[in-house]
Amino acid sequence: MKYLKFFSRSRIRSSKKTGLSAVTDTIIIQKFFLGLLALVYGCLSIGISVSADEVRSAAWQEAFALVDKGNRRKAVLKLEALLQTDLSESEKLEVHHALGYNYEKLRNRPKAVGHYARVASRSYPLADCAVYRLAKLYEDMNNRARAIKWYAQLIEDYPTSFYLSEAKWALAQLHLKQKQYGVAKSHLVDLVGHPRYAREVNLGLARCNEEFGDISTAFETYRELITGKHSDGVAEKALGRLKQLVRRNRTLKLTPTDRLNCGLVFYSHRQWKAAVAELELIPKTVDLNLRAHALYLIGRSYQGRKWYNTAIKRFNAVIALGDNNEYLTRATYQIAQCYRRKGHIKTAISRLESFVKTYDWSELVDDALYDIAQLREKQGKLELALDAYLRLIKVAPKSPYADVAAWRTGWRRFDERRYEESYNAFKVLKENFPGNRYAMGAHFWMAKIRERQNKPALAHKLYKEVAEADYWYYTARAKAILDISIPALDPKAVQDAKLPARGVCPPQVSVLMELRLYDDAIAQLNEHINTTPLSERKCFYNLITCYEGLAMYDKARKATEQSLKNSAFENATRVDLETLQQKLYPRYYADMVEKYAKLYNVDTFLVAAMILEESRYNAEAVSWAGAIGLMQIMPATGKELAQQLKIRRFRTSMLKQPDVNIRMGTKYIGDLNSWFNDNAMLVIGAYNGGPGRMRRWVKSKNIKDIDEFVEKITIRETRLHIKKVIDSHDRYVALYGKTKEPPAMNSATVIGEKRLEGF
Repeated sequence: MKYLKFFSRSRIRSSKKTGLSAVTDTIIIQKFFLGLLALVYGCLSIGISVSADEVRSAAWQEAFALVDKGNRRKAVLKLEALLQTDLSESEKLEVHHALGYNYEKLRNRPKAVGHYARVASRSYPLADCAVYRLAKLYEDMNNRARAIKWYAQLIEDYPTSFYLSEAKWALAQLHLKQKQYGVAKSHLVDLVGHPRYAREVNLGLARCNEEFGDISTAFETYRELITGKHSDGVAEKALGRLKQLVRRNRTLKLTPTDRLNCGLVFYSHRQWKAAVAELELIPKTVDLNLRAHALYLIGRSYQGRKWYNTAIKRFNAVIALGDNNEYLTRATYQIAQCYRRKGHIKTAISRLESFVKTYDWSELVDDALYDIAQLREKQGKLELALDAYLRLIKVAPKSPYADVAAWRTGWRRFDERRYEESYNAFKVLKENFPGNRYAMGAHFWMAKIRERQNKPALAHKLYKEVAEADYWYYTARAKAILDISIPALDPKAVQDAKLPARGVCPPQVSVLMELRLYDDAIAQLNEHINTTPLSERKCFYNLITCYEGLAMYDKARKATEQSLKNSAFENATRVDLETLQQKLYPRYYADMVEKYAKLYNVDTFLVAAMILEESRYNAEAVSWAGAIGLMQIMPATGKELAQQLKIRRFRTSMLKQPDVNIRMGTKYIGDLNSWFNDNAMLVIGAYNGGPGRMRRWVKSKNIKDIDEFVEKITIRETRLHIKKVIDSHDRYVALYGKTKEPPAMNSATVIGEKRLEGF
């Protein structure tokens, strides 16, 4: 039987069945058979012979076309009807498997279980996948006995299954919950050293040893688990068991180092009070550095509780231990931070300046200078802030704060119209931090400065360098200013002989994809890609397709980013790279976007870029502020737009419907275009920060240069949103072609005035 592999996808909508829908299903099945009979009769009447295989193949393709469109309810009806036809045994197993998966997606667990159970045949090549999902369903339904039965059957019948380790781990967990420690241990022993479960397995084995009376072994394991890694959940659970063991067994003693590790686990999980209580138990007679470390952590814990005066006392206790302890400088620095948090800015600055002078060798000097600069800016003492930034660059030119320091320095001189000094600061930034986003901006603003100095030839040269580089938003702006289109550079080829052999995709994947069993395909593909030195490119493309099939467009994009970084694409062709770029900048819901963009006279690619940056094409997305759907529309805005669009009986939940959301978002962009004279950069900012706020910014800042205006937007989220959308718009235009020149994307640098001659 031939399967149809690829169709366009859309969102899945699921709801529960009612008695009325069951009747409807029967009617649909009857209509389906009548339709098939009519097809056969019609073909016979005009002399065309139609085989039963062709009829079944058409029905099969129709069923999976419905799955691809997200209409699983109709798809299961088609698949159920197929079971009534003359299928081979292997074909029936495939249909049952597909039905089980689709019913699971529809949250109809009883029917999913029934169909999965029918697939548990050793003759069926995908049986292990179905058995694993069946066991998981029973586990999710809290039916431990059935879950254990099916996991055990998977291990026994399919010893080479991809899910073998997962089944053993799940069985061990279930037996632990039922206090069947002997059986649990037998499964855990098989997983010792497994890269995914190593720490969890050791925790489980320690629990079993504890119950078997091997207290000392369990104790040592718990100690190792809290020492190796403080911040994960295993360390937290191990700490809980360790403390219980010590309370129940007086022969067990915790050393000062153990106490320190216990305190570190509490501290890492922000359990400040428990951390202090544990660390206070460390004797004062212990090793100097251990004592200093404990006191330092106590101080940091009090900082976490905002008990700054108490924290200062503890940090002073660290200092009192003398110059030989490793935590002296850290404690001194944190005292200044406590005063800063208390709002004692002058004292904080004084402490920080003293720290810089006394401990000029410390690795925290750049932190202190950066803090001084920030506090001076807060005071409005910009020259003193600039002095601190310059000292930071001089003392630690490779510091993670040096780029910000150089950026701020360049802008300070730019605002003072001391353009040559500004240019030099930006130049240092560009040269010292290649690839850094601030350095990208610095290169762009070097061109701006030359333009301000009325040096068009030099400015043009610099703009062209930025346009030809991969400088994110700044490349898009340079191209717009020069009104040029830069084609993608040819990919750098690597000789195949220098690359290791390519690992082919797991054998089950192709059939899983044909049956649209994407979750299982994704699991196998991810495991293969992460454990194979060099996977064939098809594996990456399949992974992206699977995520798209589940409408997980955000994960499809992450898989694409992972692909571009993988050595599998080191010698990729232009076609490969363009394909991946189109996955990075996709056109899902293209029909809707084009329809409403045309209706409201909005640039199609601007809408696509907005959806990408607002939600990553996740129709279910809800932001921390309550914005909903593809274009992140606030409920109040949605209600207002619904009235304008005469959408009757509007409900907030409708914002998760792609058609409604895209229509509203595009209409809103159209309105903003009219309010901001089609200046896309202002429109994007208004979409994110609100049109009222954008109007106030335009009026109060009174900056004619649109690029300078964007850099000086005070709300970081809005500033970055403009840059992200402009960059994505430029990528969409480069990939799919520009059908209409959007007025603001290639806007003049100076609003309302002529550009500098030569551009």
